[in-house]
Amino acid sequence: MLYKNFASTWLSLHESNRFLKFVCIFLLTLNLLTLVGWLKKDTAIVLIPPSLSEKSEVAKNKASEGYKKSWGMYTAALIGNVTPENADFVLESFSGMVTGEIRSIVSEQIAQELETLKQERVSSSFDIVQVTYEPQTDKVFVTGKNRMTGVGGKSSPTEQTFEFKIDVKQYSPIITHMSSYKGMPKLLSIIQKEEAKQKMQEERQKQIKK
Repeated sequence: MLYKNFASTWLSLHESNRFLKFVCIFLLTLNLLTLVGWLKKDTAIVLIPPSLSEKSEVAKNKASEGYKKSWGMYTAALIGNVTPENADFVLESFSGMVTGEIRSIVSEQIAQELETLKQERVSSSFDIVQVTYEPQTDKVFVTGKNRMTGVGGKSSPTEQTFEFKIDVKQYSPIITHMSSYKGMPKLLSIIQKEEAKQKMQEERQKQIKK
């Protein structure tokens, strides 16, 4: 009778040990998978830029709307406020922010404009009025008032817009698209309206010719 009780107890302990080993192995595996997932996950850094009231978040290869708007403002202020004394610094700083695909084209264009400012002893100032982010195109539009100052005095302010596409690589911003033009931002909705209007005009002209 004692032998049977001992055997039953021994088997129970053996089964319990097997169950506990299984639980330990499962927990170790789960912890290992969690650790691997945590190491592979991009770290998100939350920032509050001094130029914006909204938070901006940046990970290894992506960033939030606030982050891109902040860098769009910084870049527009950098290349929009130029004097003969800081022209070389502006060109050098901007060249390090653009991707290789557009560096030669954009940098050459800006270099020509800055050289003209240096030769004519003219300064350019840019006062930012609004910053717009368009999710559909992932573009940042920085609009403001541009004014030229030279020997003859100051020119009348003109409305100007800088258009950017800003990506993130290894936590660093890089500009993949840039353009500058007079007037308000060329948003996708405005472009689509203009295209529809032009199409209607072309159709009317075709009907008149018939």
